Amino acid sequence: MPKQMLTVEDVETMLKRLSGAIEQDQTYVDGLPRGLFSHQYDDDLWRNWRRGHRTFIGDLLATVGAMSPTDLRQLTDVASGFAPTAVRKVALETFAEVVGECVDADKTARQFFARVAREVVRQGRGKRPAGDPREAISQWFSDIDPLTIAQDPECGYPLDVRASMSVTPHRSRP
Repeated sequence: MPKQMLTVEDVETMLKRLSGAIEQDQTYVDGLPRGLFSHQYDDDLWRNWRRGHRTFIGDLLATVGAMSPTDLRQLTDVASGFAPTAVRKVALETFAEVVGECVDADKTARQFFARVAREVVRQGRGKRPAGDPREAISQWFSDIDPLTIAQDPECGYPLDVRASMSVTPHRSRP
């Protein structure tokens, strides 16, 4: 049975879900007591980081309709042939490079996803037997802390509000 090809709608759904998860993450963080954060936590920096990602995702959404069948086939091959965690790592690094203005922005969904796909293939990590590409792209980004900000040593806030009841503030510097 041939693999199901990803569609423009699949990519749009994934990007909208990611943007929504980033928005929910900011709402969650806004509700946490400041004492749960590292003393080095810079609220404005991380708020702008989330906003920058959502703005760029909006740019990608505006151009995703121009993805060609070849673009979608390349993305399908990556989604079905590589572990979602391997793609997540590359996609987050690529987002960070663009949002952090470390590289010239890949202004369109075609350019961005081609870059992610090339890098995933180049690294060659996380290869797996062909899987369902729709299921795979739904796992590329977590619904909780999608940008992995909480894992940064300068943040240190809990990911689960129930965990915050037993967590002491992170005060050490790496």
